[in-house]
Amino acid sequence: MLRLDLAEIIRTPGMYHTYKVNEAPYATDDVEYVSPITGDITVTNTGTMLLVRGPIKTTIAMECNRCLETVRVPIETDIEEQFDLQEMDDSQHHDKVVKVVEEENIGAFEDKVLLLDVLIRQATILAEPLMPLCREDCPGIPVKSTDKDADTTEPLKKSPFSDLSKLLEE
Repeated sequence: MLRLDLAEIIRTPGMYHTYKVNEAPYATDDVEYVSPITGDITVTNTGTMLLVRGPIKTTIAMECNRCLETVRVPIETDIEEQFDLQEMDDSQHHDKVVKVVEEENIGAFEDKVLLLDVLIRQATILAEPLMPLCREDCPGIPVKSTDKDADTTEPLKKSPFSDLSKLLEE
């Protein structure tokens, strides 16, 4: 997916680069992107850490919290991550090597290659609404009568709230 080779930026303190993101829609196990993922991601080497920042925009598919229909939810969020840089001695080449240290086990790096889709997925999940609705007045899952209900000769039981509903009418 979105892989950025950051070897030069990692080895050069003070260097930065802005990457244009324009990725086609795709689906993962827990997020379905239904529109292109766009944005500008800036990667900066401060000398002691690597900063990955920038806005992203996309649209994802989710289920309505009430009726369970598919809803398209626009997402606009910022990626803001930082990774420590650790300088190590390379005894084989008699040189210093800079390595990216991930504090959390998020799997955003494979050696010096940034897996940007991991960071985009995290930012998207944090930005998605907890209870998406297809519309504000969504009535929920429609109740369908069964054949058993239609054949019943017993009158329907009175709702315990029917007396309260009369108060609203007044």
